[in-house]
This record gives sequence, C-alpha cells and structure tokens, in this order.
Amino acid sequence: MNSDIPIKILFLAADPSDASGLCLGQELRDIKERLQIAKERDKYLLEQRESVRVRDITQAIFDVKPQIIHFSGHGTSQSELAFENELGNYQLVEPEALAAMFELFADQVKCVVLNACYSEI
Repeated sequence: MNSDIPIKILFLAADPSDASGLCLGQELRDIKERLQIAKERDKYLLEQRESVRVRDITQAIFDVKPQIIHFSGHGTSQSELAFENELGNYQLVEPEALAAMFELFADQVKCVVLNACYSEI
C-alpha cells in the first residue's frame, strides 16, 4: 500500500431506539482521540456513519472505500447484530448475511471490528 494514501476507517454505529442506550458517541470520541495522539496519525482517515440501517452499510463501503470497518452497537446471544430499521427500531442481521456481504469487499476491507454484546461468538 502506498504510504501517502491514508488507511480509511469506517465507523458504523447503530443504537435502535427500542434498545437500551449505548455510549456510542463516547466510543467514537475515544477512537478519534487515540488516532490524534498516534505517532503516525496522518496515515489514518476516520469516516463515521451513525444510526446505521442495513441498507446503509454497502453504500457507506462504496462511498468511503475503507480498509477497516468498526461496528458499534447491540448484539444478541444468537450472534446477530442489531441495526436500525426505517423507524429507528431493532433490525437483526444474522452473522452469515454480514459475512457474505463483507466477502464481497474482501479485496478492499482488511479488518472488521465488531463491538457488540456476544460479538466474540
């Protein structure tokens, strides 16, 4: 990778209104602060999308062309992630569906970080 081209990080956040509230703004602020104090901070470019709906994910990837995707939100014990629907409420997505979507961008996306309950599963 050319060292003059920044590594793009796409921060996706979803906190459906019918779920318990998360401190996603604080998490984003912490990430920005850590990037700001990094020795090679100019190598990174952070883009963010909040209140993410399922249909927003692929559009954000096409727009930003990230190498790293960081999702913050809710997860379930069945390994589903909770995005928002048109009304801002829960819309669960199965891990297989997300994996298939990320597979489409495997040449571009090198790392996916999932920060949600049960995301280790």
